[in-house]
Amino acid sequence: MIKLGAFDYITKPLIPDEVLNVISNSLNQQAVSQDQATPGISDANKEKQAPGMNGSFYIGTSAATRELYRQIEIVAPTNYSVILYGESGTGKEVIAKTIHQYSDRRDKPFIAMDCGTISKELSGSELFGHMKGAFTGALGDKEGHFELANGGTLFLDEVANLSYDIQAALLRVIQERKFKRVGGTRELSSDVRIIVASNENLQDAYQKGKFREDLFHRFNEFSINLPPLRKRRDDIESLAHFFLEKTNAELGKKIAGFDQQVLQLFLEYTWPGNLREMRNVVRRSVLLTAEGLISDHTLPFEITHFGQSARSSDSAHPAEPVARDSDLKNTTAKAEYQAIINVLKEVNNNKTKAAEILNIDRKTLYNKIKNYEK
Repeated sequence: MIKLGAFDYITKPLIPDEVLNVISNSLNQQAVSQDQATPGISDANKEKQAPGMNGSFYIGTSAATRELYRQIEIVAPTNYSVILYGESGTGKEVIAKTIHQYSDRRDKPFIAMDCGTISKELSGSELFGHMKGAFTGALGDKEGHFELANGGTLFLDEVANLSYDIQAALLRVIQERKFKRVGGTRELSSDVRIIVASNENLQDAYQKGKFREDLFHRFNEFSINLPPLRKRRDDIESLAHFFLEKTNAELGKKIAGFDQQVLQLFLEYTWPGNLREMRNVVRRSVLLTAEGLISDHTLPFEITHFGQSARSSDSAHPAEPVARDSDLKNTTAKAEYQAIINVLKEVNNNKTKAAEILNIDRKTLYNKIKNYEK
């Protein structure tokens, strides 16, 4: 069934954790297919591109991007395990898929698994499969990710979230290249290249007792750090136009570009959500723009006011006249607004942290932000 195009299947009776996990994996896979915005293999190597590198990748020009893809080109043809480090939204799964597509395994499956969304009870079944009757609800045999990825590449995102027991089982599979399904007795061979990703340093994790040291060393044959968007300033304008082109095609629109104020705000902003955030911002702006150029009126609060706050903090202003009593309410509102902006800037626009610092709940913070946008 999966070979015919189905993403996955669920056996009866339905187990809530399994249903949620399958749905989450499906949505993540769809998001990655839309998120092909990480820079592609350099122009000099276009003739060597693997099948599937069809121009949907943005080709970056910043020094950080060039170094990233230099490392990809070096490690992709090998069978080395790779650890990808990067903040949320930097495109770790897309980079993993790029390594796969640029390797000799490109014609074999690329299978991704988000370890952060899978419960301890289901992770063994997801990785290794299970046999009918192995546990409550296992009414049929099921292939695991190792079987589905055989001959190809298995990508494990947020691998540090796997339990110690599953880490031990994973280590045995990597060492012996054999595994058994949950509840099974027959050993199955495994020919899989493993790429893992984490937003925390796995060496620090094993030193803190959160991750197996021996498994870390098995994975750590090669590591790549994905630069955050704020360290790729030279790519920001081109990326914005890249997302604009994609969104125009998606929505059937012909928005011409961005006015200079928008591009300036993009350059000043720190992009805590990285590529994913930029893609969403551009999609929102295209949706709100009828024709012509995208203006700052279509941008979210945190971008338009982040730039203003940054500029005001970098320059000294003469003291303003004391407000009249009739302006007291407005003055208080301005002070509150500035306090919110300053805190958002300090925490890279993490609204949950900002709400904690300001001693208000998130809903109140969102309402205040919404009022200031009017």
